[in-house]
Amino acid sequence: MEIARQFVQRHRAIINPGGPALLLLTMVIVFTAINPRFLSWINLFNLMRQSSILLIVATGITFVILMGAIDLSVGAIVTFVAISSAVLIRDFGFSAAAILFAASVIGALCGLFNAILVLRLRIPSFVATLSTMTIIGGISTWISGGVNVFFRSPDLTWVASGAMIGRIPNSGILALLIFAVASFIGTRSHFGRSLFAIGGGGVTARLSGIDVLRTKAIAFVASGMLCGIAGLLLVARTSTGTARMGDDLLLQAIAAVVMGGTALSGGSGGVHRTLIGVLVIAVLQNGLNIAGVHTYIQIMVTGLIVILAVTVTLDRSRLAFIK
Repeated sequence: MEIARQFVQRHRAIINPGGPALLLLTMVIVFTAINPRFLSWINLFNLMRQSSILLIVATGITFVILMGAIDLSVGAIVTFVAISSAVLIRDFGFSAAAILFAASVIGALCGLFNAILVLRLRIPSFVATLSTMTIIGGISTWISGGVNVFFRSPDLTWVASGAMIGRIPNSGILALLIFAVASFIGTRSHFGRSLFAIGGGGVTARLSGIDVLRTKAIAFVASGMLCGIAGLLLVARTSTGTARMGDDLLLQAIAAVVMGGTALSGGSGGVHRTLIGVLVIAVLQNGLNIAGVHTYIQIMVTGLIVILAVTVTLDRSRLAFIK
């Protein structure tokens, strides 16, 4: 474990955290100048509610990316859990507590399936999770019958859209708690240090006594479980499960992780850095909405901002090569 600890200490993020922070501050100033309502308490709480799901998904996928792998199935898992939860509530009368447990288990099982493909069948994570994305997407469509799944659960709606402390949204508090726990695990635990070591070199990590297979499996399962929680919160907002409702989260989550300073090659960055990337994307989308920018233009602008942010803040001197 000493090798892993030294590796963590040596490897900083390849993205200067000051860059995304400066971009975030600039966007806040610009959007406030365009519309003063941007910094209103109502909009800030709305921003917190909107970014909560992305933060949960991005937190989970950071674990996977840290070890040098990728999980392309996160959006599909969110959709699958959302539709499955809607069906379980509508047809079987699951309570809010029961469906929260079920959603976490379903997501974790999806992550376990990814782990089996990658670790036991030795399929590259890109190919394995791309296949899982397609499979789960088909199952979601089959379960829903190709139509929207409506349900009613006042308790679950309150969890996702209500407020227990003042007007602070419950979903935002839950997302921050998950992020805080994951950040502590990623920086202070044996598991977190093992992820860095594996991302820097699997052989070296194995020689230092790390159980590489178990660590990778836990990372995939954790990512799937957090996607399950995110899927439940997403469907609870509207009480309607729809096909492909989580598809946008894949690129947004990866972009947030990269802008936060975690390298796609693994071994650099950390879960604690993901929050800044999530805020950049959430503020951008919210600000464009406040400014009245058309949805299609928002998509293009978001993509351009991600490219610009990574281009400006990437420390290329820390890259041995570009994949």
